[in-house]
Amino acid sequence: MKKKYLLLSLLLLCLSFSKIYSQEKMFYGTIETKDALKLLKKAPSDIKIISSFKGFSAVKLSHRAAEKLHHMILTHGPGFIYEPSEKEALETIYKQQSKRVYQQRASYTISEDQLVKQSLDLVSNTNIANHIVELENYGTRYHTTQKATQAVQDLKQKWETMANGRADVSVRIVNHNSTTMPSVIMTIQGSELPNEYVIIGGHIDSVSPESQTNAPGADDNASGIATITEMARVLFQMNFQPKRTIEFMAYAAEEVGLRGSKEIAQDYKNRNVNVLSYVQFDMTNYKGSPKDVYISDDSYNSSILNTFLASLMDYYNTSGNHQFTYDYTRCNYGCSDHYSWAQQGYDAAFPFEASFNDSSPYIHTVNDTSDRFPTANATHAAKFAKLGLEYLIEVAKNKGSVSVPTYCDSKGNSVNDEYIQNVTLGAINNNSGATNGYQDFTNISTNLEQGSSNTIIVTPKWTGRVYKEGYTVWIDYNQDSDFEDSGEQVWVKSASTDSSVSGTFIVPISAKIGSTRMRVSMRYNTTPSSCGSFDYGEVEDYTINIIEGNANTNICDGVPQYDSSKSYQVGDRVVYFDVLYERTSNGWNRIGNCGSAKAMSSNSKQVLVNDKNVIVFSPNPVKDSSIILLINNELWKNKEVTIYNTNGKLLQKVKMSSKRKSIDVSKLTAGIYFVSLEETGKMYTQQLVKK
Repeated sequence: MKKKYLLLSLLLLCLSFSKIYSQEKMFYGTIETKDALKLLKKAPSDIKIISSFKGFSAVKLSHRAAEKLHHMILTHGPGFIYEPSEKEALETIYKQQSKRVYQQRASYTISEDQLVKQSLDLVSNTNIANHIVELENYGTRYHTTQKATQAVQDLKQKWETMANGRADVSVRIVNHNSTTMPSVIMTIQGSELPNEYVIIGGHIDSVSPESQTNAPGADDNASGIATITEMARVLFQMNFQPKRTIEFMAYAAEEVGLRGSKEIAQDYKNRNVNVLSYVQFDMTNYKGSPKDVYISDDSYNSSILNTFLASLMDYYNTSGNHQFTYDYTRCNYGCSDHYSWAQQGYDAAFPFEASFNDSSPYIHTVNDTSDRFPTANATHAAKFAKLGLEYLIEVAKNKGSVSVPTYCDSKGNSVNDEYIQNVTLGAINNNSGATNGYQDFTNISTNLEQGSSNTIIVTPKWTGRVYKEGYTVWIDYNQDSDFEDSGEQVWVKSASTDSSVSGTFIVPISAKIGSTRMRVSMRYNTTPSSCGSFDYGEVEDYTINIIEGNANTNICDGVPQYDSSKSYQVGDRVVYFDVLYERTSNGWNRIGNCGSAKAMSSNSKQVLVNDKNVIVFSPNPVKDSSIILLINNELWKNKEVTIYNTNGKLLQKVKMSSKRKSIDVSKLTAGIYFVSLEETGKMYTQQLVKK
């Protein structure tokens, strides 16, 4: 008997630990609402939908749910984005629709025929095949394992060896907050436009149901990393010196919510790094479809960049030894690491090995091994290496092959008596000392919106006696490398002895989106010109990122979603199903629809009921042939009402034409039923009893 009690105690203890472990493994993320609802049906104990907004949901889910999401719902990618907290998950879905492209776009031209054709001849499919096997032999590269970290460290060494000591090449490890696995980045610094970045990347981690012990990941994504590495090897063999900076990235923890690429892309956005465009290489060697390359055309991908990739293949790959074909395919939310860049406003693209429905069936299993590729010796992946080289060479351009914008020189000949001590505008707050009368601060930048009003503050410094100083500021709004166009002299201040001067200017709606130059000039006793030298004073240049105007301001930005469990005070504002409300003494005042720039004049009052009162019907129990159904909170506008029996069988669908409707239930036999309102971002259900 004691033994039985002991076994029972051990069993309960194990179950207790199992529950605790499961809870520890739950994490926050964002996901498309339609996929979240499907996952909720398949794994109800492994996912919690916190809030939904415009087709996206903030969730808390387990690793088991994440795996089911891939294998049972999606065709590729994790399908969710990892978030470190509930707050950040909510912020992500509310900002989902408001992201704006702000960076300078590349001028996509084809001009490097000779170098591109040279590079295509140098691509070695055998190198790619050998590297795939090399990565596969780690056994697993799951992000929490030491093998994953070792794979990154080894790749860093491999890239450094390939670079062979080139002074313009650096390789660095990037550590993350959301995973113990690092990423690695190799940079070839641009010779003439080093602040313009052209980036390719792919993830180096792998996953399978036995992720801790066996996740070989030959196709997903050893193939992409091997393909990227071959591109770099070819460029080094050619001694290619790009005009713009090129970066190669191998990311940590893509399989568990794009963790590595998300942190890197956010960092680049926060630092205003001018990424012209990004291309992802994730799975390149399983030819499962008739065409060779399939460009993903999800809404978040750049149609301009997709068109350029297609034009490259039309130009370089329609005939001869390097011929291959292409088509288009559709992926999903959080499909791969390019999504991280797209969400920060950068142009991103994702050429893929096949149509997503025909891609490798072995990924995320122990069977994702190199012996299961349909084509031998990575000949399929070699096509992607060629496309990648075409992209890198034609966008980054070769040293000396394109003209570099040049601005006229301007400087003060003497800073012995006065110079510019500080310039403040937006994110720019730059203190500086005296140098030679001109300082290049174009590595310092701020964003300015089209149509926005902005204030610039300039503080002079006198080394002794105080003199009168005049000031002028220019911004090259049309990015033609001069300050001579109408409206580009944005502020002038006549000579004064003020200890600090300021002026306000409005960015024209017509200002060209992208990075451009601002010139700030201070001159003794008179206002300066944009070019040329003068006796006393200083000139400083900065970078301005012109971003899209605020015409589409959303009145709901920053407002929390309505929570029926909270007690609200008069004046509190909430968002409920894309409508902004303000709490009053006798209900809620409807302010206006989300997505609009201005509040409505309507003062209509409404009570936002709690979740259990969204669906109301009477009588209940019902003896007669019909019930009166009421759907509160305007949810009747969303989807149809459904009636299920206790076995989950769908019996009836009812489309609502108004919030109140009579429903015929005469065909229901005596028993218990469930009336549900679904696909609103949340499921609402009430029990109906038929006598």
